[in-house]
Amino acid sequence: MKKKWIAGIMAAVMGIGMLTGCGSKKEEGEKEAPSEVKEATGEDVTLKVVLWDYSNVTYYKTIIAAFEEKYPNITVEVVELASDEYDNVVTTQLSGEQDFDVVFTKGTPALSALIEQGHIYALDEYLKTDENFNADNYNGLVDQLSLNGKTYALPFRYDNNLIFYNKDLFDKANMPYPEDGMSMEEYCDIARKMTSGKGNEKVYGTHVHTWASNVYQYPNRTGKFQFDDPSTYENLIPYYNDILALQDEGVIQDYGTLKSSNIHYSGVFYNQQAAMLQMGTWYINMLCENNKDFNWGVCSLPNNDGIANENCIGGVTPVSIGAYAKHPAEAWQFITFVCGEEGAKILAECGIVPGFSSDSIGEIFDGLHDKYPTVPEGLSKYIVNMQKNYMEQPMNAKNKEIDTIFNEAHSAIMTKSVTPEEGIADLTERVNKVLDTE
Repeated sequence: MKKKWIAGIMAAVMGIGMLTGCGSKKEEGEKEAPSEVKEATGEDVTLKVVLWDYSNVTYYKTIIAAFEEKYPNITVEVVELASDEYDNVVTTQLSGEQDFDVVFTKGTPALSALIEQGHIYALDEYLKTDENFNADNYNGLVDQLSLNGKTYALPFRYDNNLIFYNKDLFDKANMPYPEDGMSMEEYCDIARKMTSGKGNEKVYGTHVHTWASNVYQYPNRTGKFQFDDPSTYENLIPYYNDILALQDEGVIQDYGTLKSSNIHYSGVFYNQQAAMLQMGTWYINMLCENNKDFNWGVCSLPNNDGIANENCIGGVTPVSIGAYAKHPAEAWQFITFVCGEEGAKILAECGIVPGFSSDSIGEIFDGLHDKYPTVPEGLSKYIVNMQKNYMEQPMNAKNKEIDTIFNEAHSAIMTKSVTPEEGIADLTERVNKVLDTE
């Protein structure tokens, strides 16, 4: 049986996705997603799996091939949608009761929206009855993928945020490397000392990308901030003040310039234009594949609360069963494979951090140094056995709206249209109104 591949849905349907109301409340009479357990039959079936970037990365193909080898009665039919409009198009397709057996989502906001519209299958009965499944291997991430008292996904990837640094630039400047447990004051001081040169030859002490998360991840990792809890937003103010000071001093690139020029963070670090970079662990894979020019290292995010490397903060790639799946039992087999140890090992070999955590996964990351000499030793310290894995954006049906407000507030603060105090006050008021809306 040959694997089928369906090309991305045409752009004409993308506009329709905007009309579906990704965060909308269920209409009266709209059916709930099913949750009953159905057993795999062992008969020949074709699983329809919807995802993005299938054509651009190798690990999807490797994982699917390994799954089909383990389950020769199952053929995987990949439906690849365009990455930029994935959330809108998959919502449009599911609104038409498309029979996707397995649904990958880009994050918790998109997943929360699909759950609220009844498009995703509840997994609780499978979690209870599958004796081979152990939620302890996910450091609390499975529990965090619950909404309204039910669990709807397993974590495929978990991208912890770290400080990446250029060892060669630090050696040249005779500066000690950044360390776990730095305060923001210490981090900013290092960034100032590592800034040098002018014009095209300038090396910035660090790089702050344009995402709002590049600010709120700092207190998020310490538990002092939560994306959907406005009572925690004031804790962002000192972090904004520190980053704006670095921007004013020319220690980081100007936010407005980065936005208008669409400058990608990867090139800044590849080209050794920044000594440090705050980014997710997906960047390990990118550095493995694209960097042969300099040695680099990582450390945990600085913060004002004395947290070293006990906790991590990152985004999750959830995988679910579609509410209109023809083969939910086989879909569960697929999900537990790709999100379990077998799939996790394949991801780890590529330098991608899986949601599944074990000592064997840590060993793979430690071994990347042998395969890619510029990769630091001891990466497992930042990958497995963390005390707490926080999710960047917890499950909340209103997260799409909150995210839009956050991006607007972040832009206003970083362009100095408002002060951090003014921006956070407005952000708090607007998000409170969204959360108060029935």
